[in-house]
Amino acid sequence: MKKNILSLLLFFATAFSFAQDVRLSDSVIFINNNPIALYSKALSNSTPRYNMEVYSFDDYVLIKAEVIKFNAPVAQLKPFYYYEISFPPTADTFSVYIEDEAFPLVLGNIIRDYNLIGNNELNKKNVKKFIASYPGGPALTAKIKSFELYLNDTRYLNEQVKRDRTKPVTIINDRVIMQDGVKIGLIAVNQSVTESRLPVAVTRDNANIRSPATVHYDYFMTMANETDILFANGRKIDNANYYNKWSREKPLKGSDDQKLHAERSLYQVSKKATKKISGYTDQLLMKICYMIEDYAL
Repeated sequence: MKKNILSLLLFFATAFSFAQDVRLSDSVIFINNNPIALYSKALSNSTPRYNMEVYSFDDYVLIKAEVIKFNAPVAQLKPFYYYEISFPPTADTFSVYIEDEAFPLVLGNIIRDYNLIGNNELNKKNVKKFIASYPGGPALTAKIKSFELYLNDTRYLNEQVKRDRTKPVTIINDRVIMQDGVKIGLIAVNQSVTESRLPVAVTRDNANIRSPATVHYDYFMTMANETDILFANGRKIDNANYYNKWSREKPLKGSDDQKLHAERSLYQVSKKATKKISGYTDQLLMKICYMIEDYAL
């Protein structure tokens, strides 16, 4: 019995000796009550997330962490923030996604768990281990992948031509849509015929007053052009008419500074790059640019 108790005491003593506590003062990172590095933090625009620098006691920067905003490509998604962690002594950079907003403590735990700092300097070997095994890296990849999957499901992004979506858009002969030097889509104009009728006269059989009156109609045929927007592979964009409601003054993807957004929108950039454009082509260009900004084309 005493032997078992002694074994348990030794186990807890050993476990306690390996349990290291991370604590941050205003400027010092403590691990197991031992100061291992200095740090500073600066409030980023994404309150309450912090940019951080960890440096040695002789004022050399060992670790830097910067908050970066990943903008949502479409209005239905929300932007998120991730951290770019760099190690100046090794020139390594590693981007991670961390949901916990208390990042200073998270970084302290990372330094402890991976033993990144020792003897007042960066442990370069352990930096490699951190980059290879920290789950925040795959988490960022998965987060970005979820955006891509959403766009594939809702907008067939995987079928769209890859190109720089910020480049000016041109329309050749009101049929071929070009961007970044490649064909990204087609314009198909189809003629539709609608039959309608108008009553012109009513007659009744006077010999049989119980018989119903007969209504006579004139029939009219109305012809109209319907414009379809297609991917380069021929897939028709079913909700293309949705973008007819957008206007020059208020595109769906607005910003706080509407004037600045209008000046920098894809439509404005594309129109500026086009020397001569008809009113019809101008309307097409505006619609197509808004579709591209919304990842519909």
